Amino acid sequence: MKKLLLLGTILTALLFISKISSGQDKITKNFYELICKEWKLQSYEEKGKKFPPVPEQKGDKMIFYKDNKVKSIESGYIQNGIWKYEATKSILTVIDNDTKEKAVMKVIKLTNDECILEYKDPEGTLLKMHMLPVKKV
Repeated sequence: MKKLLLLGTILTALLFISKISSGQDKITKNFYELICKEWKLQSYEEKGKKFPPVPEQKGDKMIFYKDNKVKSIESGYIQNGIWKYEATKSILTVIDNDTKEKAVMKVIKLTNDECILEYKDPEGTLLKMHMLPVKKV
């Protein structure tokens, strides 16, 4: 009887873990569907205040591809890299191909129409990037 009870407990635990894993797969799939497009910088936020992009940032954008490649255009400078997403922590990591530098960002909001990423810059300042999808014409 004890063995049956133990077996039942193990099976229940495995089913629970399987459901969690399945849920994470759905979250990750949904994330891919939402993030994989071209996003332009609309504004950034520092200490609760929103600021529009300065003139040299007007063309800033990030393009996420389904093969986990990313292109970032910042003040006219183009960087290519790879991205990965950790669903359990809502963390998006971008790794530059050339420098191998990592940018770790918390995904605050991601919908079809808006992407908000929180990033701590090298000086330690917490910034939120508010981005909008680039509409294809």
